[in-house]
Amino acid sequence: MCKLVIYTIALGPDFGFVPQKSIEGVDFFAFTDDPKKVGKPWKPILVKEDIKDQERLMSRHPKLLPHLYFSDYDISIYIDSNYLIIGDIEKLILSLGSFQMGIFDHNQCDDTRNCLYEEYRALLELGKLRGVYKDKPDVMEKQMNFFKSEGYPAQNGLIFAAVLIRKHNDPQVIKVMEDWWGFVSTQSLRDQLSFNYVAWKNKFNYTIIPGDLRTGNPYFYFLASNRKNYTWRLFKYRVKRLLNYKLHP
Repeated sequence: MCKLVIYTIALGPDFGFVPQKSIEGVDFFAFTDDPKKVGKPWKPILVKEDIKDQERLMSRHPKLLPHLYFSDYDISIYIDSNYLIIGDIEKLILSLGSFQMGIFDHNQCDDTRNCLYEEYRALLELGKLRGVYKDKPDVMEKQMNFFKSEGYPAQNGLIFAAVLIRKHNDPQVIKVMEDWWGFVSTQSLRDQLSFNYVAWKNKFNYTIIPGDLRTGNPYFYFLASNRKNYTWRLFKYRVKRLLNYKLHP
């Protein structure tokens, strides 16, 4: 097995870090501004004081650029801080074959968007409904107009970026990640609004991980805000998987 690192990020008034089970031969790191929030098996990586005020942007930096932090590892797995690892990670990696990057597809189950432009429109509608936008509408619109001017096609895929598996030292992966960071750091902070364009522009073939991160897969379980009282829900989820029921955790 290649040298593997799993990492996550939680800055500011977050729920803290999910206490994952240790995996033999795998290192766990948590980017944080408060090491007291970090429990085993996570090892804290302290975020520098001068960038703590840019929490949303800073959380994207290690997420998108693992080669700057984990050059001694062959494979990195980024996982959002509200997901629990429940499956055999080594088996998952082996199932991806000769991949460069493995990622989940957004176009699954009830939420079947398969397009950056559709995602943009959905974010606008959600912002109107809630009265709060996840990013500035004019910034997102400018980015979408640029993609159109580049000839980027509609219905060209949409990732779900809560888990990223990468051979992060691969030169093409580094190029794609740095281009992705270029958009996120200067245009829309919504990383899912730019990845598929960047992959298209670089002719980068990523590998889709089977299953849906939101409603059912054998490797990761979505906790949302239920960080303390999830044991019973997780038990029911596993029973449903065994019985092949439709999963809605």
